[in-house]
Amino acid sequence: MVTKINVSIRDELLERLHNAAKESHSARSALIAQAVERLLEEKEQEQRKKKMRKAAEAMDRFREKFGDWDATAEVLKWRELR
Repeated sequence: MVTKINVSIRDELLERLHNAAKESHSARSALIAQAVERLLEEKEQEQRKKKMRKAAEAMDRFREKFGDWDATAEVLKWRELR
């Protein structure tokens, strides 16, 4: 499904968009859609990186509090208890 929207942009930006579309033999709307998709993917990737950094920081705090431990051995121990 494709939905049409209205977008307000500065005249200078519209001119650049028009020229880029002309050079790439694409529609302006296609370039806008590509740009929005790329922006959203970058934001999603940054959010994933942020979550990974938080998880790494939590593991570092855990390691500082309890010392080094073998996570694999711990999982195997708990599996054996079942």
